[in-house]
Amino acid sequence: MLRKILPTEITYVIDARLNLSRIYELRFRADMPAVINYGGRYYYIGKNGITEDVKGALIVSSDTVKGIVIKATEFSLYSVNNQLVKGYITISGGIRLGVCGEIVRDGGDVKTIKNFTSVNIRIPHEVPGCSLTACSFINDTRLRSALIAAPPGAGKTTVLRDLCKNLCREGIKNLLLVDERCEIAAVYDGRPQLDVGKNTDIISNCSKAYAFSYGIRSMRPDLIVTDELMGEEDFGAVAGAVAGGVSVIASIHASTPDELFARVGFKEIFAKKIFSRYVFLSERKGPGTYENIYDADMKCIYFAA
Repeated sequence: MLRKILPTEITYVIDARLNLSRIYELRFRADMPAVINYGGRYYYIGKNGITEDVKGALIVSSDTVKGIVIKATEFSLYSVNNQLVKGYITISGGIRLGVCGEIVRDGGDVKTIKNFTSVNIRIPHEVPGCSLTACSFINDTRLRSALIAAPPGAGKTTVLRDLCKNLCREGIKNLLLVDERCEIAAVYDGRPQLDVGKNTDIISNCSKAYAFSYGIRSMRPDLIVTDELMGEEDFGAVAGAVAGGVSVIASIHASTPDELFARVGFKEIFAKKIFSRYVFLSERKGPGTYENIYDADMKCIYFAA
């Protein structure tokens, strides 16, 4: 799919010089150097490969940025506008494009985005077994609600995806995946592009508050897995599900317990012991590095090796 949306000079470098399995992000900004996250490090893209020297970087035109977005939508921006207004597009293969540009409003609502200025192409990776450490603490004597905490780019989504598969294998009868931004299962044209388990139902492209309410009533899940919690409304949705007997595994941006306690709404969730496991990841040894795991009282029960 990348070959269909990228300019020829970029696809040439990828095909001739790079290993696709090591590409995490491609960042293109209008009239700026092309950037790649390769193997967890950022480089510039040059004519002959990747480089740390900006002088050798390919410069991306505004027309190139626009062309990438338009090709990704199969020349129909309108058909994906429900995603575009949220700043992203999901395409075949689970590839996700984050988009920046001029916001067009209709009253107080975002109508669309135009005059694209940059695009971040995120390429998903499945890492079988990366969730096994977390799984051994989350599903030990019983299935526990858990929060996966990590800074951006440290492997939260990859671990959540693998957790879905492993927990399905361990006998979870009904798993509901609330994939608000289409990052975990990457549903495209009605089909998940990435493996999230055989007992998993998926709700995408809506708020967690709506998806939790609708999903619990409609699908009777034993477990809900969801992506990044962003504020009090998301915390409220999680608390309501757990109070109703449904376990929840979610992710959040935070590097340490102190950063977690600084998040608005978290102290109330912690006091109610909504989560009984807190799993902290980093990219110290690459994305998905386990640092510490804590219990409901924030007592460390797993130390990094």
